[in-house]
Amino acid sequence: MPTLIFSALTQLTSQIFSAAGASGLEAEIVAKSLVQANLVGHDSHGVMRIPEYVGWMEQKLVTPGAQIKIVRESEAFAVIEGGWGFGQVVGRQAMHVAIRKAKQVGVGTVSASQCCHLGRIGDYPLLAAEHGMAAIMFVNTHGGGKLMAPWGGRERRLSANPISIAIPRKSSWPLLVDISSSSIAEGKIRGMLHRKIPVPAGHIMDSNGNPTTDPADFYGPPPGALHPFGGHKGFGLGLVTDILAGALSGGGCSRKEADRVGNTFLAVVIDIDQLRPGDSFYDDVNQLVAYVKSSALAPGFNEILVPGEPEVRHEALRTKNGIEIDEETWRQIIETAKRYGVPVMP
Repeated sequence: MPTLIFSALTQLTSQIFSAAGASGLEAEIVAKSLVQANLVGHDSHGVMRIPEYVGWMEQKLVTPGAQIKIVRESEAFAVIEGGWGFGQVVGRQAMHVAIRKAKQVGVGTVSASQCCHLGRIGDYPLLAAEHGMAAIMFVNTHGGGKLMAPWGGRERRLSANPISIAIPRKSSWPLLVDISSSSIAEGKIRGMLHRKIPVPAGHIMDSNGNPTTDPADFYGPPPGALHPFGGHKGFGLGLVTDILAGALSGGGCSRKEADRVGNTFLAVVIDIDQLRPGDSFYDDVNQLVAYVKSSALAPGFNEILVPGEPEVRHEALRTKNGIEIDEETWRQIIETAKRYGVPVMP
């Protein structure tokens, strides 16, 4: 498998998007987002998406140069339409609106639709954490992109419908919960298909609802489905996420006739200093983390990691050693680059 350093992979990714029709700034934002996902260990939302995104550009499903439109707003909230621009661009612009409102009145809420694929959802609450704010984000896929069966069903009815929460800390990196309501991300299954390895048991079913570990059974035809994580609990979270993201924004919830893959979301940003000035909040967070980590270890474990910690470690390791790209993903990237005359490093 080829191994590339962050800067080289980012440059190549940016060049591909620029050649395909994105502006320089759009290409830079999308490239950094995708490669950063690889850097922190989320290959499912990394450069494997390059051929997919470029394909959407070729089908006119992405609008380069799109500007966000604030449909309605108050001091504390805004409803935003993204014009089907790059999700990484629209998502950041929308989060900055929420951050600005939170600075003004303590809490800022944005409900956004017409975003193309947002990539790694954790990026957006982390933007708020960089400003000393906590944030929670609920995301659906505009009614299309259905992947997950309901608890007790075997047909796709919901997307992976992720939820992400970031908590800032003054003394260390932010805590970050970044999960899908399905038991596994679709991109991870795609990576397993590329590497020709089985999916761990309990994550996917075939088209008849039978458990399987063959990633090809998930894609079909006919397609299988993802399980919700934790059975009815993940299903419940996925269902309400679909509503909070899709129904509030007007982008729509999962439905039979929807097939365009995009994202809608609801983000709530909280200015901690306005709710609890001083360091008391951060002291409570640090005390909690220390107390949780002090637990006696269960058999098979040598330490307790809190949310966000695995990503911090992956980033340090891959910054030092480079980012490995599986052969099939690399083949697809090279093919896409050559189609647009972008030279690929040996």
